[in-house]
Amino acid sequence: MERKDIDIKDTWDLSTIYNSHEAFYQDLEKTKSLINDLITFKGKICNSIDSFYNFLTTKDTVERLMNKLYCYAHLNCDVEPKNQEYQTMMATIMGVLEASSVQISFVDNEIIEAKDKVLEYLKDPKLEKYTYKINSLLSYEAHILPKEQEELLAKVESIADTSSQVFNALRLEYEDVEEDGKLKTLNNASLNQFLKNKDEKVRKQAYTNFFKEYQRYENVFAQTLAGVMKKDAFYADVRKFNSALEASVFDDDVPSELFFKVLESANVKYRHLFHRYNRLKKELLKKDVIYNYDLNIPLVSSINKKYTIDQCFEIINECLRPFGQDYLDIINKARNERWIDYYPTPGKRIGAYSSGSYDTNPFILMNFIGDYNSLSTMIHELGHSVHSYLSNHHQDAVNANYRIFVAEVASTVNETLLINYMIKNAKNDQEKAYFIYEQLENCVGLIFRQPMFADFEYKLHTMAENNEPLSSKVITDLYARLNQEYYGKDVTMDELVGWSCYYVPHFYYDYYVYKYTLGMTVALAIVNRILKGNQQQVTDYLNFLKSGGSKAPVELLKQAGVDPLDDQIYEDAFKYFEELLNQFETIKKMLRESIMIL
Repeated sequence: MERKDIDIKDTWDLSTIYNSHEAFYQDLEKTKSLINDLITFKGKICNSIDSFYNFLTTKDTVERLMNKLYCYAHLNCDVEPKNQEYQTMMATIMGVLEASSVQISFVDNEIIEAKDKVLEYLKDPKLEKYTYKINSLLSYEAHILPKEQEELLAKVESIADTSSQVFNALRLEYEDVEEDGKLKTLNNASLNQFLKNKDEKVRKQAYTNFFKEYQRYENVFAQTLAGVMKKDAFYADVRKFNSALEASVFDDDVPSELFFKVLESANVKYRHLFHRYNRLKKELLKKDVIYNYDLNIPLVSSINKKYTIDQCFEIINECLRPFGQDYLDIINKARNERWIDYYPTPGKRIGAYSSGSYDTNPFILMNFIGDYNSLSTMIHELGHSVHSYLSNHHQDAVNANYRIFVAEVASTVNETLLINYMIKNAKNDQEKAYFIYEQLENCVGLIFRQPMFADFEYKLHTMAENNEPLSSKVITDLYARLNQEYYGKDVTMDELVGWSCYYVPHFYYDYYVYKYTLGMTVALAIVNRILKGNQQQVTDYLNFLKSGGSKAPVELLKQAGVDPLDDQIYEDAFKYFEELLNQFETIKKMLRESIMIL
């Protein structure tokens, strides 16, 4: 379907950001002028409380304008990538962002050098809103370099990011896969469908054809992956952190013990549950040997149910009713005010996301095809968007932006409420088995597979920090070993499994993946209490959504009623998985004819 053929109500309305290109460029020129104003503060930021206040308010205005400009450009580019005017807008704002990071690289040093004076300034009521943000900056005192070195680091930032840029630019071509006597195209989008095929030859061929290309270019991928690990190690060392992990969690304002809690739970305490699940798969598939490329075969026949957009909103409203009418009103604003771009079109960015700025709606990009995954994705992204909406409407611009660390909680709470609703309201045992299986697979991805990724990333970073060689053999051998350890002896790893690490983009994001596990464990704790009718949990959770980034992430989560440092929430998450597994084992005995046996 071409974009011009889609009903306008099913596309997002970006005219609410800028109603003309002229308005975009007017704000761009205003931004450039204000950046020049910021430069004039050099050496004078902290001369007086008025100077400090004027600098901060000017900087706030610049950041709001740049975020709004970037939002407009990137949203348009993602749905119309061939539109050269939008591409020009994007290139222009990125150029301004990169230049300004160098031009105002003096700021942090000046504020930190005047620490005592700044702490006095913060006692003034008009500066109260800056307290958390400035104190966070001051905590970097031991990690800020002299001005000349900070300026140098700012200049080489884009060069240091070359490994990620090369990885993102690489496009591989794969041999076709023979399915039902016909050659079919293999790509990132079709791989998963081939791996669900009943025919083992199709699964094996798809897996081999896909990952042998990563093996073919293994030296390139090894260099990009090693490069990003070395970059993280370099910046950690230069800024006087003991490790890249310490630098990453410091940036997130969380203790490093959270990372290790995630690893310990999935790796030591509860890995046996993952092994048990894989043994069950082997039993149901009636195979003497199952390979890792067999694990995507659906154990329960698909219900093949399709949903319209309106039906999705009806279900979503029912699932989220515990949050009250005000929350539901925001959900319906997303539909009525056209925050969402629904359908796939040629060239449109794949996947889904929620994106916006303080001065825009929290827009959602979808590739809606009407299946259960589309429904689940929609409620997930609406979780992000409502979080942003509530934060933006209850916090000033300084404190509205929340960290990635807590971002996945809101989306995962919504997704978990949906799957529980679908299980509870299943029309028959077949449907119930399908949704239980969907949640089991979701849990596997978030509370077992993501910790495996985090374990791999931690070991690579440690090797980089110790100046150990990161050749492709070292990298792929490590990844193959971890896969075998996590998945257990009942799963035989294909010889190409080691090279599959080169396919994962999250390894370039500097300790990102463990946050998915944390989001899931926190979400399960919150949902469990909500479904038991705990109204205080609902109130605490909504207050958490409204708090934005006004406090440290751990404090925000405690405000939501969940302490991420408490071992109990991790134990509860894995026990939830165990209970689902018990339910599935019970119900599958009654549904032998519905279980897909090869």
